[in-house]
Amino acid sequence: MRRALLVGINYIGTSNALNGCINDIKNVQTFLKNSRNYVEFIKLTDDNKDAMPTKENILKGIDDLVKDVKNGDELWFHYSGHGTLQRDTNGDEESGYDSAICPVDFMKSGFITDDVIRSKFVIPEGVTLYIVLDACHSGTGCDLRYKFEDYSYYKKDGTPEKYDTNEWVLRQVMTQLKNYPKSKGDIFMISGCKDEQTSADTVEEGKAAGALTYCFLKVIKNNFGNCKWKTFLKDLNCLLQTKGYDQKPILTTGKQLDTNQIMFDKDKKKAIDNIFQNIKGETLLM
Repeated sequence: MRRALLVGINYIGTSNALNGCINDIKNVQTFLKNSRNYVEFIKLTDDNKDAMPTKENILKGIDDLVKDVKNGDELWFHYSGHGTLQRDTNGDEESGYDSAICPVDFMKSGFITDDVIRSKFVIPEGVTLYIVLDACHSGTGCDLRYKFEDYSYYKKDGTPEKYDTNEWVLRQVMTQLKNYPKSKGDIFMISGCKDEQTSADTVEEGKAAGALTYCFLKVIKNNFGNCKWKTFLKDLNCLLQTKGYDQKPILTTGKQLDTNQIMFDKDKKKAIDNIFQNIKGETLLM
């Protein structure tokens, strides 16, 4: 079974209005349907009065997404909308702030914090969950244990007009966030930016879009069939840099990850259990 929860909020008619979030969801749905064979979709967008992305509906959507999952199932949660920070109240954040997403009715009902998101995404072993949070302040937006950051750099002076992966030197860092529990199932999250950054609502190819979602789909399309996690993360960050965006997406996972693993490899069980056991602080991944 492959099931997706897609949430896109343009905050229509408000002072917080965005332009590209609903387009993001439409594009992601097309990708999942055509390239990943997804057949079940829960879609919440604020241009549909019957499926509004309220706090209540998003939380119910998450519950429905993970309901009755079993070994071999694949899930997808894509959120495109505003993100914010809230003061941490349980002491699990080194920064002192929780990341949170902003439902369409956040002025009335409040935000959904990373603590809440993490508590709801409890999946059994053998289930795979991909999460994309195209939102500001989303770096650790699901409180997952392992954080991978890309610091790849251009070999020459300046920044090129077009992205060529061969012109950039790979440099990536992994941090183990010991305040966050490990997951039983395989959870992979891509953020729109670091916790302290913002994510761009922009125009690409003449259409409104989130910069992260646009580049995410572009990179997958260009590498599909042979996209290692380390290659994907490098290409995603470097493509955003080439296009002039300052945001730095982060990969976080609930389990230890060999970044040479193919993103959509069905055979995820490899001999990696002991790879990071003795890691303390940050380690350069080459």
